[in-house]
Amino acid sequence: MRRLPSLPLPPIRDPETRMPGTPDMRRRTRRGRGDAAWPVVLSSVLLAGAVAAAVTAAMLRFAPNDRPVIASVRLGEMTAAYAVRAAGENAPAAAAASDARAWGTALETALGRVAASHGVVLLPARAVAAGAPDVTAHVEAALAAELARSGADGPVPQPGSNP
Repeated sequence: MRRLPSLPLPPIRDPETRMPGTPDMRRRTRRGRGDAAWPVVLSSVLLAGAVAAAVTAAMLRFAPNDRPVIASVRLGEMTAAYAVRAAGENAPAAAAASDARAWGTALETALGRVAASHGVVLLPARAVAAGAPDVTAHVEAALAAELARSGADGPVPQPGSNP
């Protein structure tokens, strides 16, 4: 027995909304959504909540808990001590400029080494509230060692010899 091809049926039109659909789809709530929409809305809300909880848990688990430790350095005093010693030498301008550049470069290196060895962020003493450890003596010792290593001419500050 041979089957005849089926013909498409015309869509059923809802007289109230003038939209095509089956009788089950035509049933509407007051806000215009069908009764079958609430499981989708509920699933979406639950999924969004689960994603938010997972992201929060991941952030709490993998975020670093340690805050940077801040230490202070009395840079103003160190610079003033260098300037006083350099002025007392009465060196020619070219030599004084060369010594100042060498001292500045050595100071940067010393600050970096002390910060790395102590695991701290260094800030000038005037910018830090009370309670931060002062590592000026360590920086002065590292500066003296750096200046001695580089063979810079000019005053080498001694640790703890701030005026």
